[in-house]
This record gives sequence, C-alpha cells and structure tokens, in this order.
Amino acid sequence: MSKPKKPETLCQDHARNLDTLKRAFSRDEVALVECKRTSDGTIVAMLCAVHVDDEGQYTITPFAEMVNGNPYDLYLPPNPNGGF
Repeated sequence: MSKPKKPETLCQDHARNLDTLKRAFSRDEVALVECKRTSDGTIVAMLCAVHVDDEGQYTITPFAEMVNGNPYDLYLPPNPNGGF
C-alpha cells in the first residue's frame, strides 16, 4: 500500500521552477524577454526559459519578473535565525 501523497506547497513549486531554470541555464536556453503582465498590461522584463524545437519554433516560458530599482532597497532577506 502506498503512502498518501503530501500536498505540495508554494515553496515546492518554486523549487521545481528553479530546477527547470537551472537546466535551461546549463543548455544556454535562457533569455531576458519583455512580456506584458496580464493583471495590468504593464510591459516588464522577465527571465524566461526558451526552447527551440526541431522545426525552429520557439516556446518561451516566463519564470521571474526582474526587479525595477535596487533590490536591496525594495526587499529584506530573511535573517539567519528566522524572520525578517
């Protein structure tokens, strides 16, 4: 009898996306692409995996929106002992 599968967390999804990006970087299949944010129509810079198939067709998969401004001014990393 197999164990019930644990529900996946947001962090597990991020880890899976990071693994995908690592593979894309190792294959030189990553690009910075201008994309339109669907929530408000703003044009943003996105870190994307780019796959080219055997027929030369591109598949662009956006993974991370680039930060506008200084990230040190905009975000606090977690403290080593937890919290912010």
